[in-house]
Amino acid sequence: MEQRQLQYFVAVAEELNFTRAARRTHAVQSTVSASIRALERHLGAPLFERSTSRVALTEAGKALLPEARRALDALDQARAAVAGLRGGLTGSLRVGTLSGLTAVDLPGLVNDFRDRHPGVRLSLSMAAGGTDGLLAALRARELDVAFVAVQTASVPDLLLNPIADFQPRLLVPAGHPLAERATVSPAALADEPFIDLPPGFCNRVRTDNDFRRAGITRTIAVEVSDITTIPGYVESGIGVALVPPLAAEDGHRVVPVELDPPAASWTLAAASLDGCAPSPAVRAFLDLVDAHVVRRDRY
Repeated sequence: MEQRQLQYFVAVAEELNFTRAARRTHAVQSTVSASIRALERHLGAPLFERSTSRVALTEAGKALLPEARRALDALDQARAAVAGLRGGLTGSLRVGTLSGLTAVDLPGLVNDFRDRHPGVRLSLSMAAGGTDGLLAALRARELDVAFVAVQTASVPDLLLNPIADFQPRLLVPAGHPLAERATVSPAALADEPFIDLPPGFCNRVRTDNDFRRAGITRTIAVEVSDITTIPGYVESGIGVALVPPLAAEDGHRVVPVELDPPAASWTLAAASLDGCAPSPAVRAFLDLVDAHVVRRDRY
């Protein structure tokens, strides 16, 4: 089994298209196809289901994909370790983040890292599936580092580097009957429509769990994928929201009201894979995060 075969396999598995995989790996399509066929013969099992209209992974392909990524990552780490002795990190670094994150100056962090380690190819992507999607991508070795929101001090298979803790509170439009209250109970919100993130995002998971434990059913009026847009929807009167302090609240006519009892807090953290030594690039990136934390009291 050769490195190039695994690179072609991963490219086809992620693109689900031989033409795009060939373009991505700077190879001709016939070379990619021949390499995949040779790998299938070597393993004794088909890795892809092919038709004129689609390419899909077989069960064998699904089993091989994380192992292939792990093998390629190990080779990258080995090269990076030797290159580091010669001076200067090399390899790649894939970073995922939540939408609307302002507690960390991500542009400044990325620019600082690239200036210090120009030999590392750094890519930054936004999570479409929230924290759940980022954690799954880390475990699948599609990401090396991810900024996530978690409710626990530890997550299986992952290392967490805490950045800040946030205490959610109720956000209501100015003039709302609850705006004059010092505190409000979850029971008082049973008939209120809510603005929230989709399932899988920490804010949504945490709030759903809190209300489930209280025996209260919520009505979600609007789901948004970017938490920074929530104050605008609240201001419009569509609904209320349970969110941490947001920098995006500035400029909107909204009022925060504390919950009694308080909502469960959650932690913003930089997560990476546990169980193996982090690559030099991952270590170097994590070492820079704290210097680019803008503020720890607002998301």
